[in-house]
Amino acid sequence: MYCRKSTDSEDRQVASLPAQIKELTEIKDREKLNIVDVYQESHSAFHPGRPMFNEMLERIENGEADSVLAWATNRIARNSKDSGEFIYLIDQKKIKVVKTKDRTFYNNSDDKFTLNIDFTVAKKSSDDLSAVVQRGNREKFFERREWGGVAKIGYLNYTDPISKKKKVISDSSRFQLIRDALHLMIYKGYTPMEALDVLNNEWQFTTRKTLKLGGKPMSRTSWYDIIKDSFYFGLMERKVDGKKETIMGIHEPMISEREFEKLQVRLGRKGKPHYTKKNFAYKGVLRCGECGGSVTCYDKWHIVCPKCREKFHKGKNTIQCPKCGMFIDEMKNPTIYHFVHYECVNRKKGNNCSQGTLSLDELEKKIDKEIGRFEIPEEFRNWAIKYLNELNSEEETRDSSVKNDLKKAYTDADTQLKNLVRLRISPEYNSYDSERKSLYEDEEERLISLKKDVKKKLDESDNDQEKWIKLSKETFDFVTYARYWFEHGDVKDKTLTLQKLGSNIFVKDRKLWIDGNQSYFLIEKGKKEALKVANEFEPGKYTELEPSMLAIDTVCQAWRRGRDSNPRWV
Repeated sequence: MYCRKSTDSEDRQVASLPAQIKELTEIKDREKLNIVDVYQESHSAFHPGRPMFNEMLERIENGEADSVLAWATNRIARNSKDSGEFIYLIDQKKIKVVKTKDRTFYNNSDDKFTLNIDFTVAKKSSDDLSAVVQRGNREKFFERREWGGVAKIGYLNYTDPISKKKKVISDSSRFQLIRDALHLMIYKGYTPMEALDVLNNEWQFTTRKTLKLGGKPMSRTSWYDIIKDSFYFGLMERKVDGKKETIMGIHEPMISEREFEKLQVRLGRKGKPHYTKKNFAYKGVLRCGECGGSVTCYDKWHIVCPKCREKFHKGKNTIQCPKCGMFIDEMKNPTIYHFVHYECVNRKKGNNCSQGTLSLDELEKKIDKEIGRFEIPEEFRNWAIKYLNELNSEEETRDSSVKNDLKKAYTDADTQLKNLVRLRISPEYNSYDSERKSLYEDEEERLISLKKDVKKKLDESDNDQEKWIKLSKETFDFVTYARYWFEHGDVKDKTLTLQKLGSNIFVKDRKLWIDGNQSYFLIEKGKKEALKVANEFEPGKYTELEPSMLAIDTVCQAWRRGRDSNPRWV
């Protein structure tokens, strides 16, 4: 007798193991079968490798039994290897009868064919189910960026009572304790085991209690798993369609990516060998001003040994101090330095380029200085947008007569063309000579071309007006909030901010060079003129634009002056 269910959760199976045994026992008693042994296991049959099933086949091959009683054929096999081995034992006359709750299969060609079909249908069902599961996993991982599976320590699985959607949330009673323990290593120099001792013994941490596990202090293995897991700074890693994929999740991160990298340095031999998922700002945007090559980015970690004070580079395989031999993960409060450098790829490859490296701090100071050239207060931005709307209204009034003339020209051309078409389809047109017909054809082509030209000018007039006001507002938004976006944004925000400053951004002689955006140049020019006028009015009072300056009429006039003659300066 062979009984199987796919998982340990009985509610995941139509018939649990006790239910299968009960039904099969009734068949045994009714038909007076001699059962040699009863096998029952909780194991998926999607893939080969069931221990009880393999043992049963081995005993059948040895002659201990010659028939199998199962609840259904899909309990026996759902993959080609197991089903092939089972059918082969029937061919070898090792198995004479296969009995299920619905049918009996004997060792003849018709029954073996039917049994093969049942196994194939079960395999097809498994394949279809696998495809559905994989599609769901892909959608959950890539589209919704949700973690599928049991929540990690410090998090909980949660199902919304209304929408029934499942997600991972922070465990309010454990999340902060684990974060604080990680911070002991990151900021206070604790070793991993010292931080774990504080977590368990001083803060009385216990894992979440489940039916079979939990309710105990954090184990050493679980602690190291947490420290090495990128999930805790937001990056999810899992196999999708047999391939390892990574994506930033939507769950609350426990630490930052920078803190995670520092932890890997602190772990030494027990940490991740090398964390390669780097996403540096400005990479791909900067060019070398000397040779025109791309500017690449790399980072380095240096450690100062607390025992011998030796400073050394933490490479991929560096696990201990090269001077005294002390392991990094055993160091108490080591000094750790992190450097990010930008360098021309041609110099890095050993080619002829004399440009040196530029640190991230130096580069960002230069970018911030560039932004400061045209940064304006929010009050100036609001005033400028209001003024632009006024200019837009004035220009719409001026353009109204032009548009009316264009519309009249379009209507006239359309009327003439229709009259010409009526004439061409009239009976007398056929009596005209070739020269006169040619004149009509030329006139028709001229009117069609005229209609197209007038329609194009009308469309361009509308589009230019919309584009002008949109670009103007976007420009003033950028110069007002660029510094905030730059200071508080992520890698993508910082890179985009630099790109918006202008084209042909390159580094040469440790300086940043940008072919600036013309609109930003005009704003910078307007700032300087407004400051000059304001200080003429009140000498030495102003060094930067201030909202109070808008009360000075001459400042407003100066701010307008660069645009009055041609408001479409953007």
